[in-house]
Amino acid sequence: MKAGEIEFLSYLEGSNKNFIIPVYQRNYNWKKEQCKRLFDDLEDIINSGLRTHFLGSVVSIYGMGKEYLIIDGQQRVTTMSILLLAMCQIIRELGQSRGIITTEEQIKECYLINKHSRNEEGKIKLKPIVEDRKAYYGLFEEEINTNQNSNIVSNYLYFYNRIREDNISVDDLFDAIQKLIIVEIELKSGEDDPQLIFESLNSTGLDLSEADRVRNFVLMGRDSKAQEEFYNNYWYRIEKNTKNNVSSFIRDYLTIKERNIPNKNKVHVSFKRYVSDNDINIEYLLKDLLKFSNYYKEIFDSSTSNSEVNEVLKRVNKLEIFVSYPFLLELFDDYNENILSTDQLIEALNLVECFILRRIICDVPTNALNKIFMNLGREIKKSSDYRENYSQILKYTFINKKSSQRFPDDNEFSNAFETKDIYNTKSKNKLYLLERLENYNNKERVDLENLINDNTLNIEHIMPQTLTNKWKESLGENYKEIHNKYLHTIGNLTLTGYNSKLSNKTFEEKKEMESGFKDSRLYLNKYISAIEKWSEEEIKNRTKILLNRALEIWKYPSTIYEPPRNSENLFTLEDEDINFTNESIVSFSILGECHKVKNWTEFYEQAAFTLYDLDPVRFNNIIDRTYKRDIIDNNKSREVTKLRKGTKISDNIYLETNLNTEAKLNIIRFLLKEFDIELNEVVFSIK
Repeated sequence: MKAGEIEFLSYLEGSNKNFIIPVYQRNYNWKKEQCKRLFDDLEDIINSGLRTHFLGSVVSIYGMGKEYLIIDGQQRVTTMSILLLAMCQIIRELGQSRGIITTEEQIKECYLINKHSRNEEGKIKLKPIVEDRKAYYGLFEEEINTNQNSNIVSNYLYFYNRIREDNISVDDLFDAIQKLIIVEIELKSGEDDPQLIFESLNSTGLDLSEADRVRNFVLMGRDSKAQEEFYNNYWYRIEKNTKNNVSSFIRDYLTIKERNIPNKNKVHVSFKRYVSDNDINIEYLLKDLLKFSNYYKEIFDSSTSNSEVNEVLKRVNKLEIFVSYPFLLELFDDYNENILSTDQLIEALNLVECFILRRIICDVPTNALNKIFMNLGREIKKSSDYRENYSQILKYTFINKKSSQRFPDDNEFSNAFETKDIYNTKSKNKLYLLERLENYNNKERVDLENLINDNTLNIEHIMPQTLTNKWKESLGENYKEIHNKYLHTIGNLTLTGYNSKLSNKTFEEKKEMESGFKDSRLYLNKYISAIEKWSEEEIKNRTKILLNRALEIWKYPSTIYEPPRNSENLFTLEDEDINFTNESIVSFSILGECHKVKNWTEFYEQAAFTLYDLDPVRFNNIIDRTYKRDIIDNNKSREVTKLRKGTKISDNIYLETNLNTEAKLNIIRFLLKEFDIELNEVVFSIK
């Protein structure tokens, strides 16, 4: 084995060299996204004057006759060859008029072909696998067939158009390519075990996390002294503040800054784009990240300097609704900037707690929460008087949420509270509920969490899960209906330290026995200790008592505030339970890019255009399959004459637009799933 740094073009250069992609390798699958990133890097080299840039590693087996069997790095080698071919085409078309010094022959004869090869098969240096070879070889023809359904052709067209549209000098681009460095790992055929070496190259641990990639982006490219200072002064402290949960923290940070939730697997890409688009100084950014990581620590640990704030944070954290963190971080920043008073901060945190609990009790789907908490800060601050009316605007925003984003009102909450199966709900939510009901306004607080965790206290069914004859007799002839209706509801649940002893005993025995209900000091047993029997009427009475306490604890907000303009409501395509037919769309974002639209048809068209532009080959394949299988009834794009109203996506794809709103949304949902894109990555605003 031989390994070392080498210029990428030197790797390609040489007479009678052949680079073969083994048949067991996957197809060439780089898309526009990867090509864009590569070309952006080359433009950075041109603009910054960097001396070198690391492209990656290439592992190959060197055999007879200067043949290199590429076992790792085929995507980079193929893509760079495609780019060189696009440059050759530009030179051929514009060489004389633009005064281009680099020649087509220079590029082709040095890096792409073996000029003096006697056999035609060996003339082109790179030999992709069979399925890609025809498309790649076609790029060497005088008349290139650009209608082929291939990633190779799509990426060739992307590079060709990018060079033309960005007005990039081919000479400058060629100079930049000459600065690309790879690590070449050359294995000797018959001597080195390629599989063993490949595994050892990838056995150094887990793949880089998104946080690792962000850290490398922030620190690499600086001298050792600057790296050490940035790491010690900022990054190390950020890691400690977030308990090494840096990827999630940065995702929350970007959610605040961009009002868009990055994909979990693309946090570093979103971070780089955020820095680039806003031309942010790295040290300034690190200072800001450190500041927000301090908030993160205070929230996560409930460790502020104010005990009342800490108590609310502890309760919010028990509910484990971590998607609320972007808004909580923003609240803390507003508090730090003196936009909020301590009382307003406490009130806002209580509202968040109440909002979450009511939705849990009412079984409102959780998939809307990330959008809600992403957008709350923006909804507050778009009102010009938000500094004076912060709390009132927050209340107004909450109570005007619609559908799956709603803040359940007292009627909905009461109905759910009385009938919900509390016993079989999530343990953390059940424990939180009982703890709040027990300790609300109680000066002698009971540490229910620890007492339950160590089995000192247990959750007890007053009317037991298995009815004895005595219980059936005491409940009356409707005992089955009463048992089925109330068994696991809040009215029939309490806490006791003697669950195993109480078992299926009668109510009178449970009450009168030593340390029974009559001797309990718990608030939850106060009503039980004062009554003589346990029937449907007593269960209903106790439920009402606990409901009134719940309505006081988790109070529905009220305000007379009216904002200067309407609040906007954000939804995603995950919200399939909502009918948007009579709603008006204002804007939407897809893959991090925002678009203003006038109606659902414009949304439908622009979303489809974006997906086509992302990967034309895949889009074509999807349309072929849906047309043949008749999956999308109104999308028979090949028979244009049958369309009532069609929008042209490409030369051979037309979309039917004479559809109702839900049909359009469902088609985009279908396309997103085919593209392996999460439905929550398409966010839209309605008014």
